[in-house]
Amino acid sequence: MTQKPFLYLYNWHERQPKSRFDRSLASSGLDVEVYRTNENEFPSDCNYCGVYVSPSFDGAYDNLPWVNRLHRLLPELAQEEIPMIGLCFGCQVLASALVSQNTVFKRTEHEGGRGTISLTKAAETDPICENIPDTFDVFHWHGDEVSTDRSEIEVLAYGTDCNNHLWRWSKGPVWGVQPHPEMDANDLQEWLEHNRVKIGKNGHDVDHYISQCLTSNFGFVILENFIRLVINHKATII
Repeated sequence: MTQKPFLYLYNWHERQPKSRFDRSLASSGLDVEVYRTNENEFPSDCNYCGVYVSPSFDGAYDNLPWVNRLHRLLPELAQEEIPMIGLCFGCQVLASALVSQNTVFKRTEHEGGRGTISLTKAAETDPICENIPDTFDVFHWHGDEVSTDRSEIEVLAYGTDCNNHLWRWSKGPVWGVQPHPEMDANDLQEWLEHNRVKIGKNGHDVDHYISQCLTSNFGFVILENFIRLVINHKATII
């Protein structure tokens, strides 16, 4: 008898430095299968115990073959009631694929650097929000946002400049996380240096963002809670 593996949908345009979420997954005991979606790597079935949808420099609304294929795959995974979580682009493409493509919109201004987010009343009973305070700091990096006016999107946390930093889908165990708690301060600095040229070309001050890096331990609890949820869920034997 075999336990179902964990599906990691890797959406970066090129390989990025390892994050603490990657390290946590590696030590979790889960059998992780990684697919490089930008290289047209996708699973052939939906036989998984959990799913992580990674960030990307592309947008959920971009008409790219791999993004379009993600839009077809994610509803199939959701139909199997597999726990899923997406970060940044992953958060946005989940909303786009499971609700509608116009659920994601381009912000008038990019939100980046350190910021505080606050939990909503709905977070009080949500399993991935256990053991986190009502407000905590995170690192932001996004130019797109998930709308709050869809009945299937239940907002769990918001910030001063973004109304939807954490949400869950009303129809199944799916969550979207807009900020970047998957990386600690060292991971963030390494990521910014690794992508300095690309980020700088878009007019951003990389050194300013490096000065804003922080380790969001409470933010990371959200991801640890998700991994724990998946481990408990994976009791199903195949």
